[in-house]
Amino acid sequence: MRQTTGDGGGGRSRRQLLRRSGVALAAATVGASAGCTNLLPPASRTIRYGDVDVPERGEKAPVYRKWFPAESELSALDDPVHGEDEGYGNWAYVTPGDLGADQLGVPFDIGRGVVQATMDYVGYPIAAYERVVGVDPVGTVAEANVDRDVVERTLASTNYERTDDYREYDVYDRTDVDRLVAVSDDALVHAQGENRRAKARVLADAGAGRVDRRHEVDETFAAYTDHVGAAPTVLDAFGLVDGAAASGLRFTFDESSAYFVHEHAFADGETPSTGEVKRQISGITRGRRATRVDVTVDDPFVRVALRLDESAYMGGDDGDEYRPLPFVTWGVEDGPDAVTIRHDAGERVPVEYVDFDPADALRDPPAPGSTLEPGDELAFATEEMTDDDEIQFAYRQAEHATSLLFHYAPENASTT
Repeated sequence: MRQTTGDGGGGRSRRQLLRRSGVALAAATVGASAGCTNLLPPASRTIRYGDVDVPERGEKAPVYRKWFPAESELSALDDPVHGEDEGYGNWAYVTPGDLGADQLGVPFDIGRGVVQATMDYVGYPIAAYERVVGVDPVGTVAEANVDRDVVERTLASTNYERTDDYREYDVYDRTDVDRLVAVSDDALVHAQGENRRAKARVLADAGAGRVDRRHEVDETFAAYTDHVGAAPTVLDAFGLVDGAAASGLRFTFDESSAYFVHEHAFADGETPSTGEVKRQISGITRGRRATRVDVTVDDPFVRVALRLDESAYMGGDDGDEYRPLPFVTWGVEDGPDAVTIRHDAGERVPVEYVDFDPADALRDPPAPGSTLEPGDELAFATEEMTDDDEIQFAYRQAEHATSLLFHYAPENASTT
């Protein structure tokens, strides 16, 4: 048996942090991987400034805002890990089927990986969803024309069970892990945690306009999202300039180039000059391959737009195969001697691209070259795990891109 290492201080264990639902957890996990960040512009000694004409693609208006309840609605959620006084975390908006793969060879997959980590497979591939909105700490909403029968048939083979419905939503809950999905004709609401039902309800109510929405009462959020609009990917908190009241990354593309547009909104009197912005970004670890970098200051907004042609965006990884992240619903049986993870529904997972952790606790590892399919199981011996160990599957999407496929914090890991 291995010795437990404790929580490392700070009064909150790693297990507690892993139980936190929402986009922030997934983003942190993906960012900690070796992976998807290779799709961002890398290091630069010299930034080549010039005009960047950012193309519009998809929605122009910030259509994702309908799913953001006012922050005052969050206090009723009483999240034991996130804390009712912390308010919103990071958020994400993605059009999963339109991320540049056809035009540029490789999709910009960070946002899609972030939201997918907070969802379960319910009968549709991730690219089938028209729009996906991750609202941390509340949940994730996938918009599409939904066939409820498809969802019902898919979830019949999982640990989900139909429970009391909510307004126009069919509600399915599971207790092996704290996840819930609510299904309407045009949206799937995913929520996690002990208070997942309350989270799903407030998302559904925000979408229907039954409660105040964030942009209706938060002037900074309203002005910032009016300015940013929508794009194939919008990621909160990916700004480059210090001191912004709100910031993020908007990704779009055309037939030959990718565009990384970092947006910022500043409080009155705090908007930096163009010179100050250029000074701040002169040392960024992005931009060596950018054909142009454009800085625009329009008080209170600052935009830093980078254009990369196709070869630069690909990062020079000629011949490096790209593999989409499999979309799966995993089942969990947490027993006294082993934690068994079962592929309940979804896409096949080639094991040659998966790193299982803790590897030394995995009983009977799958054969090289095999795949995990619905019904397949993996057992992890609890005696080989410490109190702070979590089970994690990391999926290598390309040579330098790794994303979170699954994680779980066992209840019965050894503490001695």
